[in-house]
Amino acid sequence: MKITRYGISLHRMTQHYAELVRQWRNDKKISQFMFYKGEITKAMQDEWFASIDNEQNFFFIISHKNVPVGLINISSIDWENKTAYTGLFIYEDKFLSTDIPVMASLAMLDVFFLLFDIQLVYAKVKGNNKVAHNYNSLLGFARTKKIEFGLGYEYMLQKEIYLLEAKQIRNAAIHLKGNKTTIELTTSSIDEWLKKKISVAKKNVFKNLEVSVSDT
Repeated sequence: MKITRYGISLHRMTQHYAELVRQWRNDKKISQFMFYKGEITKAMQDEWFASIDNEQNFFFIISHKNVPVGLINISSIDWENKTAYTGLFIYEDKFLSTDIPVMASLAMLDVFFLLFDIQLVYAKVKGNNKVAHNYNSLLGFARTKKIEFGLGYEYMLQKEIYLLEAKQIRNAAIHLKGNKTTIELTTSSIDEWLKKKISVAKKNVFKNLEVSVSDT
């Protein structure tokens, strides 16, 4: 699966990207904001990837002009109750102060809130990550409780709150980048499953997001 929206491409993570993500994740500039700060071995990474390579977890490589810049996810999805968790980090420093993090978040949330009808997402943020706290608030997330023995906080974002609170940002993104959404799917079992999900999506969503779906 590859989502392209707001000038950003989100490539669903494959084994090909596992080592790159491991290197990113082990870098202190990333690990300092994670609840688990220990070194991740290749064996640990392979085990983790096997556990998330399914219909409940979508980890995306954020790509700008074909350059991988970070990771964003919507995971632990409960399709029946329409809930999930989300997270994001940008590895390449030169993109931190650009609009890329926001565009990546908007692209993913637009697709999963509107096309796949997720109703509620949660985020876990370590207490020392002030940028993430401010960023989540910008998108409409509300802080709900302390977690991890007081080391961080859980945030919650409802679909309707997102559409209301992020309306101005989304409109600006559409004005700057356009409203077209391209979804490319492969013949993998997960993508075949996604095709069925997309086939029953509300037709007005395709029009509102200007969605086009293609096979690769």
